[in-house]
Amino acid sequence: MKLAKIELSRDDVHKRLGGGIPFGSIILIEGEESSGKSIICQRLAYGFLQNSYSLSYVSTQLTTTEFVKQMMSLKYNINKKLLSGNLLYIPVYPLISENSIKEDFIKKIMITRAFYEKDIVLFDSISTLVSNDASEVQITDLMAFFKRIASMNKIVIYTVNPKELPESVLRILRTSATIVIKTAIFSFGGSVKNSAKIEKYNFARGSFQKVMVFRVDPGLGIAVEISSVA
Repeated sequence: MKLAKIELSRDDVHKRLGGGIPFGSIILIEGEESSGKSIICQRLAYGFLQNSYSLSYVSTQLTTTEFVKQMMSLKYNINKKLLSGNLLYIPVYPLISENSIKEDFIKKIMITRAFYEKDIVLFDSISTLVSNDASEVQITDLMAFFKRIASMNKIVIYTVNPKELPESVLRILRTSATIVIKTAIFSFGGSVKNSAKIEKYNFARGSFQKVMVFRVDPGLGIAVEISSVA
């Protein structure tokens, strides 16, 4: 199975994820609020783009301007990617404000063809998008749809806050994914660290690191801690 490269000269994240991401993968990044889900998405997105892949990024977190500023703060310059069309950024924050009724988002996810014209499609976060209409039947249908998309030599990535969905729905999201990464925050040596634990990795082409401890450095992005080397 062919790998999508995510390599950047500034870090070795790609090595810790098996050298790249296999095409056909469905990736779940699960963690509570502020545990590092979005920064991992941003690093993956920039890695894909810098290695000449196209990407759709659907965000419930940031407007387009906020996203560009956030990426620039990490020295992930995506302006040219946006202008060229290699990056399609879709902010849905205005649609899911507290004053809006969140309904039929699962259907919208499946019928919006533009999302899936790129090599990779990323949803951050899918739990926010579907929390109001996330029945087991609907989520099962959505995962079957994602599997069809991934089978067309594409990669689907979605983040989930487990506090936003019932356990029965979370179980479907986890079992449907080919890669499951769980993020967390912990204190070590008087400082706060982020961790990303790979709980499942199907189709891995190379060795990968089970747990990656990292911090976020302005101007660098993800900085992997030496303490995380197994």
